[in-house]
Amino acid sequence: MTVQDELLWQTAEHVAAEVEGYKIEVIGGQIVMTPQSNVRSWTIRRVQNAAESSGIAEERLLSDVLIQFPGEPPRCPDVAILEDGAAEPYTYEDVLAAVEVVSTKRDSRDYEIKVEQYARFGVPAFLIIDPFQGQCLLLSRPKGDAYAVRETFSYGETITLHLADDSTVRIPTDSFKRKD
Repeated sequence: MTVQDELLWQTAEHVAAEVEGYKIEVIGGQIVMTPQSNVRSWTIRRVQNAAESSGIAEERLLSDVLIQFPGEPPRCPDVAILEDGAAEPYTYEDVLAAVEVVSTKRDSRDYEIKVEQYARFGVPAFLIIDPFQGQCLLLSRPKGDAYAVRETFSYGETITLHLADDSTVRIPTDSFKRKD
């Protein structure tokens, strides 16, 4: 991580300690403050509930917890499904799947910056849930800065995540709420 990235993270951590109700990240050399919404919160909870119903232990599910990427800014996925036995400090190597819920209508951070970083570090599955479009994008088989497989699901369909540890997570989207 560059000195500038380190300074940005220190600033972001200071702001996070003072301001409630926002997810604060450093993305693309900028401090990004995203207000938390009820739709986002409900969606995150439903994904975690689906993972637990599929047999994933609570200890393997994180929400907004720091994941380290050497030489690059860390990420705090909305939901991360970890390898069994993963322990702090968490790194990209512990992540079987990352899930992000899009926060704004034109959010290039989730669709571009995070896709490239997660793919570059080999995160096996990345699910982007977009309450503005009522769609989900499941990315798998990372290759370079992209994913070789892209599957789109409309709200109402069930998404099946086939994790690298041979477990399967079924995420029904019929109760996901849309956002204007």
